[in-house]
Amino acid sequence: MGVVVSWQWLASPALHPLSRCCAAEIQQALRALLAGEAFLADRPWSEIWWGRMRLDLASGWQLEIAIERDQLGALHWAQAADGRDWVYGCQRDDWTLGPDSRIVEPVALLEPEQRQHLERLLRQAICWPAPLFPPDQAVFCGLMEPEIRRGKGRQWRQRARAHGRWHHGAADSNRQQKP
Repeated sequence: MGVVVSWQWLASPALHPLSRCCAAEIQQALRALLAGEAFLADRPWSEIWWGRMRLDLASGWQLEIAIERDQLGALHWAQAADGRDWVYGCQRDDWTLGPDSRIVEPVALLEPEQRQHLERLLRQAICWPAPLFPPDQAVFCGLMEPEIRRGKGRQWRQRARAHGRWHHGAADSNRQQKP
């Protein structure tokens, strides 16, 4: 009959989505960015002195790079177009060295000229457009009537609000008036 070898479950296709990207793959994505691949940032460099800048590349990669004291820092997080991710510290040069092992970081793998070019690109990055309304002032589109639930307590009212919110009376004409 079938004997299950302990290493067979590791090769299971069910575990493939759980695999991580490696720093070399992210380095290739960064090189594509340096070669002119289109990207958008979540906010301009000028708003960040110490923080993180999130980038969305046209190839589907998402990167989160640290800005430390107005200088390019390390990559903290990345996600490939296929959903695999990479987190700072997840890849080491030699895990058998224990605390003496070094973190493999994709931005550090770039040549100094490439790092300077990347910093110049990020300083001039185009950002996602700002939303028309702040998140706390959403506009109800009025295409569907909110679901009416009967009952007592706050949870019933909250469920009824989940379908849409009103903004400064802009959609009052969509409400049904009681006689």
